[in-house]
Amino acid sequence: MQVIPLSKFRTNQTATLLRAIQGESVFLTSRIGDFKLVPVSVEEKIATRIREGLNEVKQIEAGEQPAKSANAFLDEL
Repeated sequence: MQVIPLSKFRTNQTATLLRAIQGESVFLTSRIGDFKLVPVSVEEKIATRIREGLNEVKQIEAGEQPAKSANAFLDEL
């Protein structure tokens, strides 16, 4: 487990994030509270993409965005 003040995290972000990716518990401390760094899982990434896609469809249906073809959607993937 590693506890890092936010000021040190700012200067060593990459090294700290690599520790979290490798499974080490990393905690950040700051004046407003303490935080734990946890990598985003593949499932969370997929769920986020689905959520963004559904929001885009809702915006198209509401006329807030121009409609796209199926090929345009596939090109974005």
